[in-house]
Amino acid sequence: MTPLFQALEQAINLPFRLDSEARGGLAPLQGRIMRIVFTKPSWACDLTFRADRIAVTAPGDRCDVTLKGSVSQFIALMRAKPEQAQEVMASGLRIEGDVECAFAIKRLFERARVDWEEILAGIVGDAPAHFLSRGLRHAKKSVEYAAARLAANAVEFAQGEERILPQPQEVEAFLHDVDSLRDNVDRLAQRVLRLGSR
Repeated sequence: MTPLFQALEQAINLPFRLDSEARGGLAPLQGRIMRIVFTKPSWACDLTFRADRIAVTAPGDRCDVTLKGSVSQFIALMRAKPEQAQEVMASGLRIEGDVECAFAIKRLFERARVDWEEILAGIVGDAPAHFLSRGLRHAKKSVEYAAARLAANAVEFAQGEERILPQPQEVEAFLHDVDSLRDNVDRLAQRVLRLGSR
């Protein structure tokens, strides 16, 4: 085993050595193999799940699932909440093989609280790992802000410039007019019934 694989294996298994509940989550995945393929920087390994630990080795002949993408995409997936996973996948990260296995492994790591920045530091170094993590957090905030601004600007444009959507006060006035019309129609129907019965 190369020193890099050994260091990575020790870092990944730390939560499982310290927490028996997290270690219990390994048993259902026993025998499964996940291949991690980083495209930037180019590097790959296999994670083989055993009853009490995860072995990290060079890629072998077979695997159940392959996760392929840049280091930043991989970190984003590991940090993503379940409802954000599709968003991360849309960024170009690819899962090939047993997708359910991939998400079972992701849930295992979420419960084990693996420090992905520390693991990444073993691959690309402390400074790049910290920089990537900080950059991802900043990018996430920037994207969230940009999305909120875009939505607000789109509504403002549709209401003000293009007049595609009505202003809130116009909607209120329309609903009030509909209520008045409905009341008038009800009163008219009552009158028609009374005239018809004479």
